[in-house]
Amino acid sequence: IKDAHRKKKIVYRITSKEDSPERAFVSGGTQLIKRQSDTAIELTVTTKPLPPVNARVVSTDAKYLAATRLLQSRDPAVIEHADRAAAGETDPSRVATRMEKYVQEKIKKKNFSTAMASAAEVAQKLEGDCTEHAVLLAAMLRAKKVPSRIAAGLVYVESLNSFGGHMWTEAFVGGEWIPLDATLGRGGIGAAHLKMAESAMDEES
Repeated sequence: IKDAHRKKKIVYRITSKEDSPERAFVSGGTQLIKRQSDTAIELTVTTKPLPPVNARVVSTDAKYLAATRLLQSRDPAVIEHADRAAAGETDPSRVATRMEKYVQEKIKKKNFSTAMASAAEVAQKLEGDCTEHAVLLAAMLRAKKVPSRIAAGLVYVESLNSFGGHMWTEAFVGGEWIPLDATLGRGGIGAAHLKMAESAMDEES
């Protein structure tokens, strides 16, 4: 897919040898699922950019603001990173984009040494893969009272011409869940992310 991460809309045809792939993907938000047959779906993915600054504040479930075992938004190191990234900004849209870029630049050691570190661990070590980028960004957003959740699924890897497993973050801004990818740091995502799960990362998730 040429310039996959810059595309604003991509329509995928997904087939399975046995059951319908419909249950494997999240419907809603950036994704629309249309069933083609018992073993095929059409998945339309569109971008959802951050709303303009001064967007209205809309409340959501408290679990998306809570500190959890993996998203320790009250951890001193997480709060310190959140303060540095926001740099005094209070508008949720600007806070979200600043934090996405901050995490992308701050985690310099890109590796797969840890299967799933918590946000507090990442805030100290500043290393890891997409899971570490995602949890740190989510916790930092919550530290600044911006609701967040984790998304997981597939992402197109241009160097390999194929898809790979991936994790990213979503922020609730202006009444909508907006995808952010601190691994890439592009200011949101294009249409090359296929979401298969979403989670508040609470004890019930």
